[in-house]
Amino acid sequence: MKEICYRNEYKHEISQKNKIILTSRLRKFLPHDENAIDNSYFVKSLYFDTIYDDAFWEKEDGAAYREKFRIRHYNNVHSFIRLEKKVKDGAVGYKRSARLTKELAEQLIQKNYDVLADETDPLLQEFYAKCKSQCMEPKVIIAYEREAFAYVPGNVRVTFDYDMHACTQVSTFFSCETTGMREPGIACVLEVKFDKYLPLWIQNLVQVEETSSTSHSKYVIGRHLNQY
Repeated sequence: MKEICYRNEYKHEISQKNKIILTSRLRKFLPHDENAIDNSYFVKSLYFDTIYDDAFWEKEDGAAYREKFRIRHYNNVHSFIRLEKKVKDGAVGYKRSARLTKELAEQLIQKNYDVLADETDPLLQEFYAKCKSQCMEPKVIIAYEREAFAYVPGNVRVTFDYDMHACTQVSTFFSCETTGMREPGIACVLEVKFDKYLPLWIQNLVQVEETSSTSHSKYVIGRHLNQY
């Protein structure tokens, strides 16, 4: 199994004005990541949870250790789909992923989890076991635009997520239309992620007035928008 690499992650809710200031500044110094089309790209995720909504309530209750599973694709391109497990352990976290075909993902959306019974990938095996033992099911689709910058030393990523929508009609995951409830009151969420160190010059680049630290969870907000 691939060694787990814990990462630091800091989030800030920022205004539209500060989003424009920061993205304009960063474009001069950092490259966009590989998914960018005309600076930004579209992210769509389908989150799974237990019948008791354990991942939802662990976040609401502030549990130190939390994990959640999601299926994700980018720019409405269905040839590259991943199952991801995201873990938060205190102040740090990590993410593991495995490739899925569209056909396999569609079966998981329909809760036909036995299609994973013979898979050898460790993450797919874990997901299968938890789906069967904890009655996991798809809960909510989260879709948003992202502008992301990358810096290889320190594995640094600076992302700006905006125009988030949430929808509980999970069967529409592969639809190219953006539907659902729009996140109110938050123009943009800035996230700064890195492994062991964040260069001082990047810290300086992302400084603006009126940034507000947040534990912003797209999954939890999406569930609230749809009244759980």
